[in-house]
Amino acid sequence: MNRLLATRIRRRIIIALLCGAVAIGAAVSIGALSGPPADAGTLRSGGLAAATGPGFAGSVGDATDPARDAAPPIAPAPLAGLPLAGSPHASSARPVYALRDHPLFAQHIGLGRVDCELPEWRDDPEGARVFYRAALGCLNAAWEPTLRGAGLPFRPPRLDAPATGDAVRGACPQDGRPASYCESDETIVIPYAAARDVIADSRRGAQLALLAQEYGHHIQQVVGVLRAYTERRTEVGWQTAAGQEQSRRLELQAGCFAGMFFGINHGRGDIDQRTWDEAADRARAVADRPGAPRLHGADHNVWGWWKWGSDKGDTWECNTWYADQENVE
Repeated sequence: MNRLLATRIRRRIIIALLCGAVAIGAAVSIGALSGPPADAGTLRSGGLAAATGPGFAGSVGDATDPARDAAPPIAPAPLAGLPLAGSPHASSARPVYALRDHPLFAQHIGLGRVDCELPEWRDDPEGARVFYRAALGCLNAAWEPTLRGAGLPFRPPRLDAPATGDAVRGACPQDGRPASYCESDETIVIPYAAARDVIADSRRGAQLALLAQEYGHHIQQVVGVLRAYTERRTEVGWQTAAGQEQSRRLELQAGCFAGMFFGINHGRGDIDQRTWDEAADRARAVADRPGAPRLHGADHNVWGWWKWGSDKGDTWECNTWYADQENVE
């Protein structure tokens, strides 16, 4: 009887230890899901060691240092929970409505490398349309394998490049901006008359930068970030300080995506040093003006995130939703 009792006691102890181990493992897993993005390193809390998380951290050099082939490759396999490209479920790829914890920012992922061949810029509405169509093909070729490889949906945007803003055919009203993205019909709108001043004296870099910034918003749309942003900004108040901060995070991320395209493809096709320089000049010019709503970011942050994207060529590094507030001012 004593031996039988001892055996039963030992079994109960082993079961209790196993249950405890499972509970600890589950707690760790839940903590990982609710914590910072993968590879984020030290938490950004007062008194702790310096953060090693993703994104622009306050300063970048002015020297050209594009990522080129040092950038990460496209995702070799779908991100966690997303369907395998080419599998029976690949056609059911769905957007993920998240910001900081979006799976596109959970790994180090680069863009497809493209030899972007662009026509000569002609200073007239039809010449502009021809140029933007060709440039749009380059952006599609870079981003499609990235999203599909990651198990996320991809659709090319529409392009509307009329002579004037009055001739825009899309669903969104025009306000005189040189370029905009209409999420209702997934259209990039670039009226020639409105864009002409901001691309003056540029061979092709400013024109490509203008398109690439709005293309960044299209990427946010198809992967689900734009919807999550709209919900978050509505929750905190569209025109409040917190709401405007959400706008800056959105715009700075689109700029980082644009910088990725230029940095990874620097030296390929027609994206030469002069094109990069012209694009960089354009990127510096989109910051908020004094007295205007704070929707795009301060000069140093607008430039910093674009340059950071060019230097790193990595979606993980474009996670503006994780960045400290001072780096999205």
